[in-house]
Amino acid sequence: MISAGNDIVALSAVDLQRTELPAFYSKFITKAEFALHEHSALPFTTFVWLLWSVKESAYKYLKRLNNSLVFPPINIIVEQLTLSDQTLDDNLRCDLLIDTQFIGVVVHNQTSVYFRTLINKDFIATTIGGDKVYWGIQNIVDANYKTQSDAVRLFALDALGEIVTSDDLWIDKHADAGYPIVMHGQHPVDIPLSFAHHGSLVSYSFQIPK
Repeated sequence: MISAGNDIVALSAVDLQRTELPAFYSKFITKAEFALHEHSALPFTTFVWLLWSVKESAYKYLKRLNNSLVFPPINIIVEQLTLSDQTLDDNLRCDLLIDTQFIGVVVHNQTSVYFRTLINKDFIATTIGGDKVYWGIQNIVDANYKTQSDAVRLFALDALGEIVTSDDLWIDKHADAGYPIVMHGQHPVDIPLSFAHHGSLVSYSFQIPK
């Protein structure tokens, strides 16, 4: 199974007081998941947005496999969350300092997928998949939607251009599900791609089929 899913949370753009309200976080965090907080040693607000980032990433990953899937954050369950000391690999394009890295497993129905989350003082970023995920995180100057959208496409195309030899790559959108599609001329390329943007941060992830 190959797909793509990622998410990024700009911590400067979230309402931290609202984050701590049970009426907010209980909509997507289960009682069982709260046990993970004790062992994570994370501030509670960071933990809340980490779980949101993981669930949003997993939804994008699963949506590509099932276009009719509706986002069910309370039914996407983080079952494992572990602090990691893994070295960041060359597939990550990010000039920003990373303070902490977590890895884990997230489950929806009978499907389990692995995730990796990077955290610093400014953001929480997650990607879904194994070791061969190409991933990028970038800070941009202007946080309006069009700038975010244009910036993340250019960022991803630059990364794709280092792997796929072509002068005619561009990115379209799935007509029904809305996820990005890599195109070569008028033909889709079998490279699942995911975008995320929030505040002044953009991120992509993709996998190359074997």
